[in-house]
Amino acid sequence: MDCGRNWEASTEEKVRRCKVFAEKQHVVPAQAGIQRETFLDCSFAIALHFDILDAMPLKIAHVTASPVFSGVERLILEIGRSHQHTRDVEQVFASFPEEERAGPFLHEIEQAGLTAYLFQHDMPHLLAATFEFIRLLRQHNTQILCAHGHKARILGWFAARWLRIPIIGISHGWTGESRDVQLYERVDKWMHHRMDHVVCVSQGQANKVIRFGTPASRVSVIYNAVRRDRFEVPSDVSYRHHLESMFLNKPTLIVGAAGRLSPEKGFDILTAAARQLLKGGLDIGFTIFGEGVLRESLQKQIDDGGISSSVVMPGFTDKLDQYMPHFDLFVQSSHTEGLPSVLLEAMSARTAVVATEVGGTGELVVHDSTGLLVPPNDPEALAAAMQKLLHNDKLRRTMGENGHLRVDQHFTIEPQAEAYWKLYCRLLRMPPQ
Repeated sequence: MDCGRNWEASTEEKVRRCKVFAEKQHVVPAQAGIQRETFLDCSFAIALHFDILDAMPLKIAHVTASPVFSGVERLILEIGRSHQHTRDVEQVFASFPEEERAGPFLHEIEQAGLTAYLFQHDMPHLLAATFEFIRLLRQHNTQILCAHGHKARILGWFAARWLRIPIIGISHGWTGESRDVQLYERVDKWMHHRMDHVVCVSQGQANKVIRFGTPASRVSVIYNAVRRDRFEVPSDVSYRHHLESMFLNKPTLIVGAAGRLSPEKGFDILTAAARQLLKGGLDIGFTIFGEGVLRESLQKQIDDGGISSSVVMPGFTDKLDQYMPHFDLFVQSSHTEGLPSVLLEAMSARTAVVATEVGGTGELVVHDSTGLLVPPNDPEALAAAMQKLLHNDKLRRTMGENGHLRVDQHFTIEPQAEAYWKLYCRLLRMPPQ
């Protein structure tokens, strides 16, 4: 029996049957005047606990705060897609407005045929946002809440406790990108051990969560993943030509990077390493995709270093999948990570990688086999690793193929979605099959 059910009874019939059974089990008092809304709120819990109803779909809500459609958002979308096609499930995907920047994520959700919801209230309007959260979960008869990010966890905890449903905190990592975020993340670390369960995207992140007080028995590692078919169709060569056109003089080799232009991503270290390589006379171009608070300071660093003709920041792109196979090398220079989705994508696209060994990066990249790992905050080490691969075409190709194979064997959507499904069933005390 699947833990998701195919339930066709009407709402009135659901209430009647739950009421009769609940009275027999002394779950609620046998009163003729008991309020209908009370049974609507508790009927799912009673049904799941005593297994008295015909089959019904499992109802899940994923909530995040999405300023762009990138790694975390794609992860949420792919989990939803997988469960939509393989399970009997009803899902809703919600985002806080994020200064009207949540549109791209919710658009992708709707394009996939899934239910999207945009919150009208946000922090610091805590009370209004919490009650809207409760209304959303109640409207969709949510049985499990998956909270992605500190805002969803903080507000979601109040809503889940009000409705007495389990909440799963999905811990992607902490960025500390601004003072406001640092404050919220301090609260979030305290909130983690109030979750019914915490899913961490790497063992490195799990170790941090446990160190901050969450019992290990309530922590699971479910790795980020990538869909197998995303990079199977060869990308149009025009994307390589477009990369080349970003530079005043077409470079022989192009190094790619992508992410938020914020302190934790270490792009200042990457630009410092790029300057060292360019001083050595290598014909290289560096393309850093992304937007963020450090754009001006990074551009100043590039200009002051005299490398503006070879290091470009074209902004955010939703075409990274198309550009990725055309990089000769992809670099991640972060100071902190959970498990970087952009590295998964690069490796899946058979692009060789150099990455700082932080968070779960070492669980993905096998040093000297699928890529090269270097210490964080070390531009000399980063430059040396890039130089090693840029000087050796055969080694780059070998590491690119090895990386693709590793992702295909260990970091794909199907086992990830199955692991989430088994966790849902465990929290609801239902058999997974």
